[in-house]
Amino acid sequence: MRIAIISGASSGIGRSIAKSIDSLGLEELWLIGRNVERLTTLKNELKTKSRCFFIDLTDKEAIRCIADALNGSNYEIEYLVLSAGVGYNGAFEELSLDKIENTINVNCASLTMLACAVLPYVSYGGKIINIASGAGFLPQPSFAAYAASKSYVISFSRALRQELKLRKIKVTAVCPGPVDTEFFITLDNVKEYKKKFVISPQKVATGAIKAVNKNKAVYTPTISMKFVHLLSKVVPTSLILWFYK
Repeated sequence: MRIAIISGASSGIGRSIAKSIDSLGLEELWLIGRNVERLTTLKNELKTKSRCFFIDLTDKEAIRCIADALNGSNYEIEYLVLSAGVGYNGAFEELSLDKIENTINVNCASLTMLACAVLPYVSYGGKIINIASGAGFLPQPSFAAYAASKSYVISFSRALRQELKLRKIKVTAVCPGPVDTEFFITLDNVKEYKKKFVISPQKVATGAIKAVNKNKAVYTPTISMKFVHLLSKVVPTSLILWFYK
């Protein structure tokens, strides 16, 4: 049975990707999220048969639930979308230990462990979409842990892409800038200029699916993020960081 697994499906980019995959003719969608009401609403909006997992991915036992559901079955994962993410802006020393720990656990640890748990069931020629961020291209003062965690996602995606070539599995790190989601709206003290570059989660979702099918290693949805990506390659990081003063 051809399925897609989507974490972070209750809101934002994950929700939009679920709606885009809904039209691809798979037999079942597995939706992962913590918000029961939102995930149930999404399930009812989709045409494809869907199964909800109301779990916290920072719990190892919850991830084992997904692996157990796959074990001994005839499921083949056509799309694996790792979209769950969290972030807090502000000076690093002013953020609580809980916020820093949550950032690392959700953005790095849970993404990695879920990938590890379900990778044996990804079909030959399957697709993996990891939601990173343009913030991962460069260190970002006042967003230090988040940017570092997304840099991890980009690096992890590139390495995984190379490892899985023999299975023809495509892996794409999606690196948008500001996206019109609750995540961006609820950030504290967002610089005004960033609000001018906000794009819709549906645009990111549509582009991400096209990008992974084209086997792109990194997908940047906007011209501004393409420029930042290029800048990170050709301009010394120390010089870029100087402008943060």
